[in-house]
Amino acid sequence: MKISPLIRAEFARLTSSRIGIASLIALMTVPLVYGGFYLWGNQDPYSSLDRVPAALVMQDAGTTIDGIATNYGEKAAKSLVNGKKFGWVEVTATQAAAGVKNGTYDFGITFPADFSSRLASASGDSPRSAKLQLTTDDTNSYLSTTIAKQAAEAVRVEIAKEVGAKASITLLNAVGDIRGGLVKAENGASRLADGAATAASGAASLSSGTSSLASGATSLSSGLAQLDAKASSLPSSAAQLKAGAATLASGLAMGALAGTALKSGAATAASLAPQATQQQQIISALTLAGATPETIAQVTAQLAGLATATAQVSAGVSTQLVPSLTAAAAGSAQLATGTAALSAAAPALSSAVHSASTGAASLSRGAGELSTGASALSSGVGELASGSTTLTSSLSDAARTVPVTIAAGRHATADLIANPIAVEQTAITQAANYGAGLAPFFLALASWIGIYALFLLVRPLSRRALTAVRRPIRTTLAGWLTPAMLGVVQMVALFALVTLALHLPVSNPIGMLAFMAFVAVTFAAIVLALNVLLGSVGQFLALIFMVVQLVTAGGTFPWQTLPGPLAALHQALPMSHAVDGIRQLMYGGLSSNVWSSIVPLLLWLVGSLVVSVLGAMRQGRFRILRELRPSPIGA
Repeated sequence: MKISPLIRAEFARLTSSRIGIASLIALMTVPLVYGGFYLWGNQDPYSSLDRVPAALVMQDAGTTIDGIATNYGEKAAKSLVNGKKFGWVEVTATQAAAGVKNGTYDFGITFPADFSSRLASASGDSPRSAKLQLTTDDTNSYLSTTIAKQAAEAVRVEIAKEVGAKASITLLNAVGDIRGGLVKAENGASRLADGAATAASGAASLSSGTSSLASGATSLSSGLAQLDAKASSLPSSAAQLKAGAATLASGLAMGALAGTALKSGAATAASLAPQATQQQQIISALTLAGATPETIAQVTAQLAGLATATAQVSAGVSTQLVPSLTAAAAGSAQLATGTAALSAAAPALSSAVHSASTGAASLSRGAGELSTGASALSSGVGELASGSTTLTSSLSDAARTVPVTIAAGRHATADLIANPIAVEQTAITQAANYGAGLAPFFLALASWIGIYALFLLVRPLSRRALTAVRRPIRTTLAGWLTPAMLGVVQMVALFALVTLALHLPVSNPIGMLAFMAFVAVTFAAIVLALNVLLGSVGQFLALIFMVVQLVTAGGTFPWQTLPGPLAALHQALPMSHAVDGIRQLMYGGLSSNVWSSIVPLLLWLVGSLVVSVLGAMRQGRFRILRELRPSPIGA
């Protein structure tokens, strides 16, 4: 017997009665109802979020920034309401809390009274982060809570961008001022360096001069110390000089008087000297007395000499001695007067010399300290000159590192700092909407459910054919092709529903339809094998197998998020590859990725048919008691 008569016989059995036809039609619509209604209901839920009720509580009192009244909360709330992403209702805090709790609102967002003031504090000395209060209740909807968190995060990001832009422009203006200050400081430091260099030269000269001053002051101090030692005896010496001068003046005065008397006596003596007549008389008397001529000559000479001497003495006393004594007396009188004044001034002079000596000593010490200080000053000014040069260089380097900005460009820079990253998506493939994103998973799942439902009516194997004809391979292929063809019809109808009724875009419609048909025939082979081996138990295991694949297929979340054992099953089970293949064909992926899905499914198909053939061969040779009983599933 050929395969086609077996298939016709099975179709005839399924359509032999009205109830059979109705049952077949009902089971054929199972994947349409499941996949179609689910994808229709979730086609684009994000476009209908404005019907989700949400409470909005505005308590922000606002603040003043640079003299301008600012209310970040009101601005954000207005943006939320105008955005119409949710069904916002502005209520009080009490109403919001009660509404979220009793389900009137899915969630609530509250802008506290200090919301703006905290945001404005970022530019002050005590910055405080603002708080946006989100009230949720998962008994309303867990997904609503998740979406509410995304909405709150969007508000946070938007406000942070605005505040960041304002803070950045303030910072950039300050940086501009700093750069201007650095340039001015650099110029000042340059002038300081020049002045410090000049000062260093002057300080070096000052150090040298103060060193000479210290040396001279030391010599002066030494000389004045010696003078001070001598000047200490000056008062007594001056007193003695005064006394001597007085004595001298007195003596010279007396000498002058004596000179006058002597002058008178000399004159008398000169008058008493023998005259020429008297000399002749003396000579005559000597002659008469019998004196010898030699004696007379001697007496004559002596008389002549006496007369000459007397005349000279008289003349000397008169012309020299008396005037000299008179002048000496006058001078000694002046000397006495001067020495008296000297004696009177000597104590003051001695004290002055002592003070000068003391001052010179202090001057010497001060000059030494001045020399030391001048040396230190010279060193310090040298370091100042070096440091100011380094400062100039450092300020120049610092000024170069600070970017040059202009007022017109700072706002653009501030916006860039506040929002530095613009996400530019390059979509290699892209699902049109949320429904299109879930479609691969639910199409694959609907295919399995459709095949599973068909085996509630379709017989896995014709036992009559196995017993009479003994063609296990043909019988198995006939048992597989009947649900496989019905599954292909289901997939064609589901594809038409998705593309024509739901308008989900498909990048490769022919390839996707062919792949969905291939998935259906593969699933038909798998469910057939379970039924052939285990009968009605195998049918139940097909349901369990479907549940496991619901978890491991990675249809809603990336399969990498699964626990280790389930992630391993993802690679092995057929529905995972069915979902991947539909994704590639629906979104426009690589053909190589489609083949990586086809190969594992082909292995499941061939392996399942081999298992079914082996089961058919066993059933054709002998029967067990369980197989002779009517099956509660199928005929």
